[in-house]
Amino acid sequence: MVKKIFIYSILFMFCIIQVNAQHTFLDEIQLMDQQRSRQLLKDTENNISNSFLIRNSYLFQSIQDNIEKKKKKRFVSDFHVGYDFQNNTLLPQSWNDGLMYPARGWQERFTVGLNLRVGILDINMQPEWLKAQNIPQEPYYGNTNDGNWGAKYFGYVANHISNFRQFGNSQIDTFSIGQSRIGINTNYIALGVSNQNIWWGPGKRNSVVFTNNAGGFKHMYLHTNNPLPTPIGNIELAAVIGVLDTTRYTDPDLGLLSGWKDGIAIKNPSQRNINAITLNWNPKWIPGLYLGYAYSRQYYKDQVNQAGDTLRFFSKDLVKTEIGSFMFRFALPKDHAEFYGEIGIPNKAAWPWKFFESNPQTAFIFGASKLFLLNKGKSYFNLNVEFAQFQLMDPRNIYYLGAPWVGGPPNSWYVSPIIKQGYTNNGQIMGASIGPGSNSQSINFSWNRGYNKIGLSAERIVHNNDFYYLVYLRPHDAQYGYYNRYWVDVNTSIYMQLMPIDNILIAASFMNTNALNYMWIRNEDGKSAYDEPSSLTDKFNVQFKFSVKYLLHASIK
Repeated sequence: MVKKIFIYSILFMFCIIQVNAQHTFLDEIQLMDQQRSRQLLKDTENNISNSFLIRNSYLFQSIQDNIEKKKKKRFVSDFHVGYDFQNNTLLPQSWNDGLMYPARGWQERFTVGLNLRVGILDINMQPEWLKAQNIPQEPYYGNTNDGNWGAKYFGYVANHISNFRQFGNSQIDTFSIGQSRIGINTNYIALGVSNQNIWWGPGKRNSVVFTNNAGGFKHMYLHTNNPLPTPIGNIELAAVIGVLDTTRYTDPDLGLLSGWKDGIAIKNPSQRNINAITLNWNPKWIPGLYLGYAYSRQYYKDQVNQAGDTLRFFSKDLVKTEIGSFMFRFALPKDHAEFYGEIGIPNKAAWPWKFFESNPQTAFIFGASKLFLLNKGKSYFNLNVEFAQFQLMDPRNIYYLGAPWVGGPPNSWYVSPIIKQGYTNNGQIMGASIGPGSNSQSINFSWNRGYNKIGLSAERIVHNNDFYYLVYLRPHDAQYGYYNRYWVDVNTSIYMQLMPIDNILIAASFMNTNALNYMWIRNEDGKSAYDEPSSLTDKFNVQFKFSVKYLLHASIK
């Protein structure tokens, strides 16, 4: 009976292919979802005790060692070969995919990884080569009925963040050291230098401080590779000191300023440094509860004081931007479920009392997963829902008090009047991929058996409501604003991940995107009602992804 239900479900899914493919690319951070689900299956044999509030290539390999090799030490700890392909028909849909770019057309990523362990020495050589067709996108003119549209967009958003929708107009061919690292490790502590992506936080779709939405940056790291046992419970920590890349590309929407060069902010090209720390605690009295804190700051390297002296790392006068968050994950293996959440504030350290200030700029992420076991636990259904809000909820953070008609301060998440590249690396956001002022709601449902999964996903993203309200609300003259120009993406997809034989993983997905009022613009087509979609400014995109990976020590079991 179960087999028949499964077969009919698969046929149904393929019939309604119009139904967010976050699960296709087979990188290590994504593959940790399988380990995370294994923990919820109450895998007492391997006893996975990690919080999954910290994720990277190293920790994936470390947990994989414990699961697949039963802690037998090998000189070659890991070897894999990977290929990722993505194609967008119209829109530059891209998130949580590391080195890859938001681009129209096809792009390919090739990677080869070899992890060697010699005593305490850890060497992971994992370069990446990326090729992108990068077809020119449709021209974007902004709101042609508003002569100040470009000035508003750059004044509030683009001048305070380098978060591009297109990177040049020619094909991209680039090489990176990718997820490579070299360091030393003991039973509990690892330290070294790396370029690997890192993800801090419990979210599966978004996270406040770090995700793999942008490519990895060069950094020194110190982190636990196994939870540290203490009298009060297990402790996990991670710290990085790194250098961010400033993109060599320019904003593709500069034409919105119509020759008004004074409206373009000059962004300091000096080296940007970043340092961050996260600390997580699993109280011994509540085995499944994980509590965490994360903090990140960035600043320009060449800062001097009034006397001309270079400011030091711990100087109180160091001009910087900060992001911080508190997070939790409550795993319930007996119920095969988990709840998780994260709350953060920008431009300051997230001390608890700062969340109770008069106008906090909080963002939050909440989610839950539930596994429904089949065939005595050999397979299962996985249901996950996640909500994220990065929109400012207090109008005092959007408008200048007493003078709303002159615009507003750049207070949105990830933008900065100090570090005008914003919280980005090489033109892509390092935190939540939905970006400044945005909100999302997503739901995933999949059938799983080991590394195999087939699923459906749907997501609604409301893009930068902070900017939307600034431009369209019109509080200064007591007139009604426009309620029909929200930029909303509705993403629906079908995806699968299969391991036909040991060590070989294959994944693919189709995703449809209905972008309503793309880039906050609505031009009337003469056919649609005021509150219905307009064919002139709504966009439609089909994205296809395909990945194949050879992964040493991974088995069908």
